[in-house]
Amino acid sequence: MIRRSIFIFVTLIVILAGCSNEPEKNSSKIQNPTDSNQSNEPEKNSNEPEKNSNEPEKNTSKIQTPSDSNQRKPQTPLTDEQILMKPPGRFAGSNFDEQKVQAVLDELSTDLTADQYEEELLLLLAEDYRPYVSTFLNFESEVTVNNPRPNEKVTLPSSRKLHISILLDASGSMKATINGKSKMDSAKEAIQSFTDKLPKNAEVSLRVYGHKGTGSQKDKQVSCNSTEEIFHGQGEQTNQIKTVLQDIKPAGWTPIANALKSVKQDINPETTDSIVYVVSDGIETCGGNPAQIAKELHQSKVKTIVNIIGFDVDKEGQKLLRQVAASGGGEFTFVDNDEALKNYLNKTYDKLRGEWTIWKEKGEGQANIQKEQKQGTINSTQETMQGLANKENSNLLAALKYLKTKKEDDFPHSELLKKITERKNFAWNYARDTGKRLYAEVSKSGNQVYDDIKDEGNKNIDDLTNKKNN
Repeated sequence: MIRRSIFIFVTLIVILAGCSNEPEKNSSKIQNPTDSNQSNEPEKNSNEPEKNSNEPEKNTSKIQTPSDSNQRKPQTPLTDEQILMKPPGRFAGSNFDEQKVQAVLDELSTDLTADQYEEELLLLLAEDYRPYVSTFLNFESEVTVNNPRPNEKVTLPSSRKLHISILLDASGSMKATINGKSKMDSAKEAIQSFTDKLPKNAEVSLRVYGHKGTGSQKDKQVSCNSTEEIFHGQGEQTNQIKTVLQDIKPAGWTPIANALKSVKQDINPETTDSIVYVVSDGIETCGGNPAQIAKELHQSKVKTIVNIIGFDVDKEGQKLLRQVAASGGGEFTFVDNDEALKNYLNKTYDKLRGEWTIWKEKGEGQANIQKEQKQGTINSTQETMQGLANKENSNLLAALKYLKTKKEDDFPHSELLKKITERKNFAWNYARDTGKRLYAEVSKSGNQVYDDIKDEGNKNIDDLTNKKNN
């Protein structure tokens, strides 16, 4: 019985000993750092209190390594524009009220740093530079002049569509000679010289009349019905006229009215300006009414001006041809030799050549005006910004003076004064330097455009003058 009791007692001790060791085993498992689910608990860092004792706890995390730090953005310095584009203070501009400013200053803490004081003062008194900085940022310093330019032989503006009709008398009387040269040859040379200088995008037609049959009565009908457009093209194609004129010989009668009537079918409906030059050495001989036809042309949808060039015409003929020109809204010009004919056509050409002079002078003026307007905007913006900087500085200094009288001796007066002075110099110099840079850019661009227009205009005027004299 005693032995059985001893066995039971020993067995109980063994069991109790086993139970007393189990909690220790589990406890060590829970405290194992590699298995712990308590990674965010303070205990995790309890073994490293001295490693970074002066740094915020968040800097101990691997996430905060220099390459991944989210703290970089606030450290990026602001650009000059970003600083000046900040909203204005509560009492900036017309909202300034010295008593209200002082009331707010009275509420400021007494232990602020110079940086904190500056921030508080700017929240109250910073002027609004935003409109002027925006003007500088968006300023277009390039001067541009885009007037339609005459090119080569003179080019009309694209909005104008000019049609020039030349009607050449090929009646038998054009065989007559002046100074050893036939009227027909003189007329051909003058027409070729004239058309070479027409606007290259003008529509040009050359029509002859009276070039068929003979001057006899039996051929009158054939001759009076003869009017033919032998060239129709652009001003840049007029070098072909010399070829088509070679086969034209003086022949029959003078159907001026019939030739004028045919002009209507030569004119493009989109034409905006139409001019007719009739070269004739005599009056209508086919019974037509050229004055009436000229009047109809002048009053048509495409208003046409009819000019008559009387080539060695007698006084009676001049009188009749003047009536035709007057009815057509044009002019009559009498020429009695080939040089006079060329000179008249060259005078007409001079009017067209004058488009280059007009283009040049207009462009030069626009370049100067645009340059001066841009420079005026720059100067105004610069001066306004500098005026705001002066005003802001005056208000900040007044606030500083007030703070000095209210705060304790440890108030950072000198440091804050330095910051206020730097603020003024920063805004003032930004306006000066930016304005100076943009002003120089505008001046360079404007002068370049002016010189380019002047050089191009003078070159083309000189070229055209040389063509005229050759």
